[in-house]
Amino acid sequence: MRPLSLHLEFFGPYRDTTVDFTKFATTPLFLISGKTGSGKTTIFDGMCYALFDQTSGTDREAPAMRSDFATPHDRTRVEFWFTHRDRRYQIVREPAQTLAKKRGTGLTAVTASVTLTVWHDDTEEKQLTKIGQVRDFLQDLLKMDGKQFAQIVLLPQGQFRRFLVADSDAKAQVLEQLFDTAVYARWADRLKAQLRQSQRANQAALADLDHVQNELQWTPANQGPASDLQANHQTADLLKLMAQQQTATREREQTLITQLKAAQGTVTDLTRQDTQEEQFLADQQRLQTTLTAQTALKQREPAMAQLRAQLTELEWVQGLRPQWQTWQTAQTAVTQRQAARDQRQQHVTQAQASLAQAQTAKQAAAELPAKITALQDQLAQQATIKPLYQQIAQLQKQQTAAQTTQQRTQAEVQRLTTALAATTTAQKQAQALIDQQGTWYDQSQTLQRTVATYADWQQRLTQLTADQQDLTVQTAQITTLTAQAKTARTAADQAQATAEDRYQARLRAQIAELSAQLTPGSPCPVCGATTHPHPAVSTATTPVTAAMVKQAQQAATKAQQAATQLATQLTQQQTALAQAQAAVTEQATTLKHDMAAKLNVATDASLTAFSTALGQAQTAVQQQETQVQQALAQVRQAQAQLTQLQATAQTQQTELKQAQEAAQAAQTQVTRLGVELTTQQRQLPTDALTLREFTELEQTRQAQLATHQRDWTALEQQVTAATQALAVAQSDLQTATDELAQSQQRVTTAQAAVTAAMAAHELALTPATTATVTQQLAQLDQVPTYRQQLQDFRTAQTQATATIAELRQRLADQAQPDRAKTQAALTAAQAQVTQLQADRYAAQQQWQRNAELVQRLQQQLAAQATALQQTQALDELAGVLNGDGPNSKLGLERYVLQTYLRQILLVGNHRLQQLTNGRYQFVIDDAPAASKKYSGLEINVYDDHVGEQRSVHTLSGGESFIAALALALALGEVIQRTTGSVDVDALFIDEGFGSLDEDALMTALESLETIEGRHRMIGIISHVSELRAQVPNQLQVVAQGNGESHLKYQIHENG
Repeated sequence: MRPLSLHLEFFGPYRDTTVDFTKFATTPLFLISGKTGSGKTTIFDGMCYALFDQTSGTDREAPAMRSDFATPHDRTRVEFWFTHRDRRYQIVREPAQTLAKKRGTGLTAVTASVTLTVWHDDTEEKQLTKIGQVRDFLQDLLKMDGKQFAQIVLLPQGQFRRFLVADSDAKAQVLEQLFDTAVYARWADRLKAQLRQSQRANQAALADLDHVQNELQWTPANQGPASDLQANHQTADLLKLMAQQQTATREREQTLITQLKAAQGTVTDLTRQDTQEEQFLADQQRLQTTLTAQTALKQREPAMAQLRAQLTELEWVQGLRPQWQTWQTAQTAVTQRQAARDQRQQHVTQAQASLAQAQTAKQAAAELPAKITALQDQLAQQATIKPLYQQIAQLQKQQTAAQTTQQRTQAEVQRLTTALAATTTAQKQAQALIDQQGTWYDQSQTLQRTVATYADWQQRLTQLTADQQDLTVQTAQITTLTAQAKTARTAADQAQATAEDRYQARLRAQIAELSAQLTPGSPCPVCGATTHPHPAVSTATTPVTAAMVKQAQQAATKAQQAATQLATQLTQQQTALAQAQAAVTEQATTLKHDMAAKLNVATDASLTAFSTALGQAQTAVQQQETQVQQALAQVRQAQAQLTQLQATAQTQQTELKQAQEAAQAAQTQVTRLGVELTTQQRQLPTDALTLREFTELEQTRQAQLATHQRDWTALEQQVTAATQALAVAQSDLQTATDELAQSQQRVTTAQAAVTAAMAAHELALTPATTATVTQQLAQLDQVPTYRQQLQDFRTAQTQATATIAELRQRLADQAQPDRAKTQAALTAAQAQVTQLQADRYAAQQQWQRNAELVQRLQQQLAAQATALQQTQALDELAGVLNGDGPNSKLGLERYVLQTYLRQILLVGNHRLQQLTNGRYQFVIDDAPAASKKYSGLEINVYDDHVGEQRSVHTLSGGESFIAALALALALGEVIQRTTGSVDVDALFIDEGFGSLDEDALMTALESLETIEGRHRMIGIISHVSELRAQVPNQLQVVAQGNGESHLKYQIHENG
């Protein structure tokens, strides 16, 4: 894949700008220069947005890239052309944005859109317009996502230097996102969760095992030993002890069964004896009771004889009762019918008086028929003129309704007129708000630009604060390093002095040794003299060997190297600190200059003062923006209201016209009805001009007629009723007289029958006998009771005689029993049986419960052994996967990441050796670390000049740049290999060249030129002035000072 062109419309600071990458086809290394914030990185953002609908970083969303100076008539649009193999691809993408309506006024929300066109030569081969289709097509074509594309094509400022020197944890966070290795971490997490679950299950099983052991039931003799065994977790011995106890429990149960059978036999025998003794005593008591009852019956015999005589007399009266009752009933009937005849005679007299009174009243009202006839004639005459009044009343009602309609329609006309005026006023007010839309929108755009500016300042302030904190940390590090360098220099000087002293001592010893070997006349090996007046004598108390001298010299050399290395490192850090301080000072000065006038703060004020002022300004702008948005919302509401008001006004005008027409029609109807009413009223008689007067007169005559008719009818009805009542009374009197004669005859007959019956019983019918019989008749209901009493007495006598004979025969020849002694023996035997049963049941339950618990214990012990083995295996496996093992801090995910990192370093070493002439190679630090944070992904470099590994922290600025560049390029290649993505023949470097000194800058450029030899287009994004002289081919981003930027090309003549 190779970029061809990028066209930006109202995207970031670019109004309508095209980046033509083909201008650098023959000179692939070029510089993208410009001031900070001018829009250099925005070019790469445009490429990322076109391809992946996202920017190159996480701090800016695609819709936010719309230019602050864009108006609602300006459409944000990005067009990107690139080639891949033998095809050209064109992508046109627009974000969601708010634009002016094409027709009419107002704004409309436009959704995001994209168009991808594939060209083969000059022929369009395919075109896709759906966002999902374009995304899937590019994913399948490029085999990478936006994050991976940015990792491969863009080297952000300082990122890979930080990645190079970061600890393993920090590297892992980057690599796991790029290579999607989170699945391995999830495996390890799930395994740890399984381990925790298994451990909890084991703990629960142990607790349950303890609980089951606590439930075991022990005999007092075994309780102590069992507690000791359980406390020492000797479960096997505990089970052996329980087995012994279970055997003893079974034996004891058999003994209890034998004892229980014997005791139950004793209880059976005693129970039978007690029952017999109880029956004997009961018979004795019953015999005595029966004898007493027999004596009482003997004493009642005279009373029973009297009761039999009384019963005989009552039975005779019972036979007389029918004749007696007939005679008494007949006498009662005579009395009642005599009273009824007297009452009927009174009714006849009253009926005769009522008839005479009714006839007199009718004669007194003889004139009523004539009055009734006169009133009927008058009402018939009135009925002929009544319709005229009804017609007039109907006309009056219609006239009233017409007048009401006229008033209502007139009021409706007035209401609609007022409502139309109010609607017109509201239209004018809404239009006034809409006319202010442009002003408010301009203010909104201005505020949005201000917000963006403030956000940029805030970001720069935050970065400056962080940079100052870094400077403080670097200063502290330099102070520490200075002390270390001073100590190392002192140690080196001391080691050098010690080496020199040992060397001199060794020389003196050698000279003294040679002097001792001189012979007279032989030349001195040092000065050549043949005479030796003062030969050297050794003064050393301890001999100094050659090995001691060499050891001291090696120590001095090592100390000197350490001091030199620390001094070099100190110089490098001091230089880096000075450069960083200068850069921070320059950035602070530039930022303060940009902010001072806008925030009304002096340029020499502190960053804290600028931060406070910026916060206040942001708050004020937010409040203003809220007010503007509220005003724009009112404008949008007014636009909606205006349309509604216009429709309302049109409706109101139509309704007003209809109401006016209705009011005119109502007025015409009122006039017509008035004329008709006057004509009808002239036809009425003068004495009854209104329907009300006519109706009152008619009602009065009708009431009089009804009264007369009712009175005459009532008089006739009274005479008729009185005549009928007299006839009925006379008939009732005759009936009562006949019935009285019949009742008197029945009394005579019944009395003759009673007299004859009493004579047969030797009694006469006198008042005394009549009273006696009447009293006896009242006692007849006692006859059944008296009969039953006599029968019960005879039965009781018979039963008492039989019972006494039977009991005397049963008790003969039997001794008097001692039942208290028998019951005491039975109670004792029953208590023994109950105790033996309880002991046997307790033994059975104890044996059964312990057998169940032993079985549970055995099952749990077997399950626990298996579970412990599984938990141990899970623990070991989780330790390995999470890097918690005793011999390794490298987990599964870190191991996988290390594998990827080894691939990256293998690819990176090829470039690093080229760029450093074979001096450096990346290596992974395999030395055991104290924690996971520094395990698995630590990077060292092997320095061929010293023949050993060194920390990447010891590299100089230029060396660390080269190492980071090689590492970044290698990471991109490995990502492409891993994901199968296409080769991207473009690289944009935003690596912070401002932190490099002149030598390091030249080294970096030479490195990039070496990469350029691979026919890869490389763009350096920087504002460093030294690069402009070193890189002749440039794409210059020129800020115009109003938030806009444009591009200028500078192509070297030989390029």
